[in-house]
Amino acid sequence: MTRARLTRLSLGAARRLAIGAQGLASPLPPGRLDVRHLRRAMGHMGLLQIDAVNALARSHLLVLRARMGGTHDALLGLLERSAYARRADERELTEYWGHEASFVRVADWPLFGWRMRRGAAGDMWSGYARFGQANQPKISAALDWLDANGPASAGEVDAAMDWGPGVRGPWGTRSNGKLALAWLFWAGRVGVADRAGFVRRYDVIERVLPSEVVEAAVDEPDAHRALLTDAARCLGVATADDLIDYHRLPKRIAPARIAELVESDQLTEVAVEDWDRPGYVPAGQRSARRRSRSVLLSPFDPLVWYRPRAERLFGFHYRIEIYTPKAKRQYGYFVLPFLHDDALVARLDVRFDRERDMLEVPASWAEPGSWPSSASASADTLAALASELQALSAWCGGEGVSVQSRGDLADRLRTAVSGADC
Repeated sequence: MTRARLTRLSLGAARRLAIGAQGLASPLPPGRLDVRHLRRAMGHMGLLQIDAVNALARSHLLVLRARMGGTHDALLGLLERSAYARRADERELTEYWGHEASFVRVADWPLFGWRMRRGAAGDMWSGYARFGQANQPKISAALDWLDANGPASAGEVDAAMDWGPGVRGPWGTRSNGKLALAWLFWAGRVGVADRAGFVRRYDVIERVLPSEVVEAAVDEPDAHRALLTDAARCLGVATADDLIDYHRLPKRIAPARIAELVESDQLTEVAVEDWDRPGYVPAGQRSARRRSRSVLLSPFDPLVWYRPRAERLFGFHYRIEIYTPKAKRQYGYFVLPFLHDDALVARLDVRFDRERDMLEVPASWAEPGSWPSSASASADTLAALASELQALSAWCGGEGVSVQSRGDLADRLRTAVSGADC
């Protein structure tokens, strides 16, 4: 690190700050992974978004792989032990609404008390709020049943309570048990005790988390300031919108909290090359010097999950196409950005064929303006991408990589992968 105070940043320096803050420039830990490595990764990210899409692997495991390496099964086991340990006081992580559904650090759970209180008062997703307004007796009955019998899934609660048909909504019919537990989870009355596959099993919060965590009270302004400070540390450099989005804070209130953090010297305002708005860095932040590793990122990785930031920071226009009809997809179903030499230089549609034990790349695209122009740099980038694909295949338990013909990078990448196989 240099000793100069940051007041103006080149775009390259801003990228290095962002990449370094997220733990994507540090060497991967050697040897067997343990809870210390997970703590370090969570220290870089603050939280870990959960997503059910499994075209390759669960997104949150891909996010951890990018920072921890290891194997798929080792990461999954470590994450499950940390989030669903039998004893509440042994849990490092728990589930809550952070940046969407997320794993958050147990110590940070009280910082979301404001969201729980607002939720209980009706400020939550409209379907949950309507159910809560009309069905408090059912919600109380579900909580009492869990207290006496938990942990349990929504299906088990439905079967025990015999509530009959569910509630129709834009995402189909949801059972009364699912809605009651979703309301209680948002309001902080229940937590996720464990999962059976990808099905949540809930219990009363007093058995999920230690009593000192459940009983801790943080008022709303202090919680917002703490979450904004944590977001600034995890992002390295960020606009106000970036900071607000990280924990999905109230857009009308959070700008005033940011101004307070600047006034108290906890955040420093900086000018970033080509940005049309101020950036903010944690007080005392220094220039980052280490360059990024070469790694494929989940679409829900914190480095790219806020699409305006990905475009502002990397010139990377990114829209997830999972819910786009196949014929209308531009790039593919599950598209991973490739981080290399401090830039997002390519995007690949990737899936794992579990019958063939093969990592498939249906489409691969070089990123205009970021892919190296010189022949030697292009060859080095292809070699790094081919190596990363081989490593990703092995991480999934695969035996190779199959590059298909779609995309302007496909032919060159297939040749590079074939060379890496030799």
